Amino acid sequence: MRELKGLALALSGVAVITAFIGLVRPWLDVPSLAVSYVLLVLWVGSASGRLRAILVALVAFLTYEFFFVPPYGTLLISAPKDVLNLLVLLAAAVLGGTLAAWLREARMTAQKAALTAETLYAVAVSALKAPLVSESLDAVVAAAARISGIESMTLLDERGEETLAGPELPARERERARWAVREGQPLGIRLRDGQVDFFRTAGAESEHSFLPLGAGVIAVHLSSQPISPADSRLLAALLALGALLLDRRKSELESDRMRELEASDRLKAAVLSSISHELKSPLASLRAGLSTLALPAAGLKEDERAIVEGLDRQTDRLNRLVGDLLTMSRLESGLPLEKQSVSVAELVGSALRELQPTLAPFKVVVDVADDLPPIEADESQMHLVIGNLLANAAEWTQPGGQIEVGAAFRQGIVSVWVQNQGEHIRPVDLDRVFDKFWSRRERGSGLGLAISKRVLDAHGGTIRAENRRAGPRFTFTLPATQILTTT
Repeated sequence: MRELKGLALALSGVAVITAFIGLVRPWLDVPSLAVSYVLLVLWVGSASGRLRAILVALVAFLTYEFFFVPPYGTLLISAPKDVLNLLVLLAAAVLGGTLAAWLREARMTAQKAALTAETLYAVAVSALKAPLVSESLDAVVAAAARISGIESMTLLDERGEETLAGPELPARERERARWAVREGQPLGIRLRDGQVDFFRTAGAESEHSFLPLGAGVIAVHLSSQPISPADSRLLAALLALGALLLDRRKSELESDRMRELEASDRLKAAVLSSISHELKSPLASLRAGLSTLALPAAGLKEDERAIVEGLDRQTDRLNRLVGDLLTMSRLESGLPLEKQSVSVAELVGSALRELQPTLAPFKVVVDVADDLPPIEADESQMHLVIGNLLANAAEWTQPGGQIEVGAAFRQGIVSVWVQNQGEHIRPVDLDRVFDKFWSRRERGSGLGLAISKRVLDAHGGTIRAENRRAGPRFTFTLPATQILTTT
């Protein structure tokens, strides 16, 4: 109706000008008054657009020719100069109306662009100033709801369950949001070339469109009014801003969880360190007493002596666990390393001598060259690493099986490995074996390999587990302190 009223008003202007020319015709030269039509076309073009200006120019052209060009009352033209006058009138009207319409469209485009920039600036400033992400999300939702053609917008979490901003969704719509998250597919909405396209999904009766993002889901409820291209660009910018805010919210939640985990780890480390220190002295006294009871002078019977020896072994195991806990607490506290030039062959030999009773039931094969270059390391900690790898190999190898210890030098890197003939490690567990308190056994602290990894991390080295045909192999690498040369 508004379009029809505007057209009727423009055509009424043609009628008024025609009547005016007819009234003043006896006193003024008629061709000079034809410019009145041009003024009308200019006004129509600036007010209503290019197409209506051209239509009014054609109607004015035909009206002028019908009433004021001989023969009157027809559309025939008798004189060539009248043809030229009419063409000039039509060209001036069309070009003038087109120019006015172009200026009007340029002004409206500039105004819409300014409004879009102003809206985005206001929302962005509000989002940056808001202390809580929820307040920023509310600002984006409110700005989107002011767009013509948008009924409302709702922001959901990454699972499509919790409403973060905007009106609550019905159960059926929430299920569609969860489907969009699971499938990673938008429903009824598409972002393309900085604009938003809406489309109907086959068989869907929903008025909501869903755009899944990495950190949430955006649901847009359309109204009956169409969305202009300028508003579509504004909505696309708001959707992008909403996506950034959802990412910010997810990052903040992850940061909070990390702080909680770090606080929990510090508390556990402090408790374990305190308990370990407190247990050291009682364990030393207990071991001394059990060793005394195991002596022949104690006069114990054979079965009683066997019980005491069993208790001594369990006490020794508990002592190693307490030592592992103390070592882990020292590593996590970031104590400085006491690095020096260390021989790999001496480290391996020292660890083998210390674990000789543990390794006695196995066939130990050593493949370590004496001329390996030294490494820059904390000797006590690297001794602990090799000892842990050997103890782990002894635990998983059947008596009589083979344990291989080797070392090699290549391209400035020294590699040391320990391989056993135990059962293969599941592929999904090859990295998990180095996690703290994780173990493939039902019994065990799960600290030996974790300590080894942290020691090597502190030295700038690496350690990995892999399955070979003979069994699992653990290999660690460290840079050599010098490069060997050959003559």
